[in-house]
Amino acid sequence: MSEACAAKVYRPREPQSTPLYRLVETFYEEVKGSWEERFERLYGRWRGFLDRVVSSYIDCGNYSCGFARVRCPECASEYLVAFSCQTRAFCPSCAAKRAAIFGAYLVEEVVAEVGHAQWVLTLWSQTWCCGSMLT
Repeated sequence: MSEACAAKVYRPREPQSTPLYRLVETFYEEVKGSWEERFERLYGRWRGFLDRVVSSYIDCGNYSCGFARVRCPECASEYLVAFSCQTRAFCPSCAAKRAAIFGAYLVEEVVAEVGHAQWVLTLWSQTWCCGSMLT
């Protein structure tokens, strides 16, 4: 790898070593199996899309679930990049990436550079009664 490419070295993340990953992998099936008897009355029925979201999260960053081979045009060195789940709500890595991309878009394309900033503080209160929200 040339000196110009040394700063661009890809460092793969290791999602399997995170506490969230271990927690989901260990307890997801147990929670899903006991949802109806333990949680349905308080939180509602089990939603089917959760299985797809969690499955995508478990596969995120896992080389056995797919990868791309990247080749540097300058020095011809190659490395692998594991596919991501690209979910917004559950995967911290993919959600952070989307937030960074959106923030960069706002700075570059939407928000004009001005010498001041506006801060908005919103207070919102809610009261729950008998399973429904009262505002």
